[in-house]
Amino acid sequence: MNDGTQTIARLAALTHELIAPLGDPRGGYALLDFPDYSNVGDSLIWLGELAYFDRHAGRPASYVCTTHDFEGDALRQALPEGPVYLSGGGNFGDIWPRFQQFRMAVMEATVGRPVIQLPQTILFRNDANAALTREAIARHGNFTLMVRDQRSVDYARAHLGVEPILAPDMAFSMGPMRPAVPVVRDTTYLVRTDQEAAADRGMAAPSARLDVLSTDWIRENVKPNFADRVRHKVARMVDTRSLERRFRDTAMAERERGMALLGAGRTVVTDRLHGHILSLLLRKPHVVVDNSYGKIGGFMDAWTGRDPIVHRASNFEEAARILDRII
Repeated sequence: MNDGTQTIARLAALTHELIAPLGDPRGGYALLDFPDYSNVGDSLIWLGELAYFDRHAGRPASYVCTTHDFEGDALRQALPEGPVYLSGGGNFGDIWPRFQQFRMAVMEATVGRPVIQLPQTILFRNDANAALTREAIARHGNFTLMVRDQRSVDYARAHLGVEPILAPDMAFSMGPMRPAVPVVRDTTYLVRTDQEAAADRGMAAPSARLDVLSTDWIRENVKPNFADRVRHKVARMVDTRSLERRFRDTAMAERERGMALLGAGRTVVTDRLHGHILSLLLRKPHVVVDNSYGKIGGFMDAWTGRDPIVHRASNFEEAARILDRII
C-alpha cells in the first residue's frame, strides 16, 4: 500500500535522475540564490537542493551567494571550473524582477561554463523582458533550464529559445517528514498576502465549529539588514564553508517554522505551492486554491494532483465547504 512516501521517493528519484547528467558536482560546484528573506517555501527548496548535493557531491558548495552579493570574480576564484546551479523556485520571469536581473548577471559572468537552473515556474508579463532573457541565454551558450509544469515547458520553447527539462520541485529531495508539534487545531489556513494572491479567490470564513488559524509564512518586515550582509562578507572571507553552514542553518530554522505552522493543524487550506508540498511531506490532508496565474494547478497536473490527501478548490468559498466535509 502506498501511504504517500512512495510517491515522495519517486519524485525525488526522478529529479535526481534528471539533474545528474547536467553536470558532475563531485569536483566542486556553486549553488547560487540563497533565499535571504523570510519565505518558508524557498528555504524548503534550498534544503532539498542541499540534500541532493550532500548525496551526489559529498561536499558543500565551493561558492554560495544571495541575489545581493554575487561576485563573478569571487565565483571564478572559488570555482575556476565546474557546474553552477541556480536555486529553483517560482520567480523565473518578471513578476519578481530582482531575481531575473540576478540571473542575467550570472549568465553574463559565466559565459560558456555550465549553468543549470534548477526547477522553476516561468511567468513573463512583458514580451520585451522575455526577449532579453532569450538573448542572454543565447549569448551564454551553456544554460540549462529546468521547469516544474507543462505551461512553463511550452513557454520556454516558444519564447526563450531553449528545450527545457520538466522536473518536480527540489523540496521533495528532503523526503517525508514528521510534525515536530502536537495537533492543537482543526486547520491552518496558509494564505498568500502578496501579488500572487488570486483576485477572485473568494475569502469565505470556515465553519464556526472549527478551530482555525489563518496566517501566511512570509514576514515582510524580516529582511536582510546591513549587519547581516557584513556577516556574510566576513564569513566568505574566512571560509566559504562557514557561509554555507550559516545559510543551511537559516533555511533549517525556516523549515521548522513552517512545520510548526502546518503541523499544529489536523488539516491545511492553502494557496501556496509549498504549503501544498510541505503538507504532502507531512502527510496532512489539505485543500488547495490556486494562485493568481495557475502555478499550483500546473504543478499538481504534472506531479501531485492524484494524491488522495489533496483536495482542489476553485476558491476559498469552495475550500470551506470541502473542509467542512473532510473534518
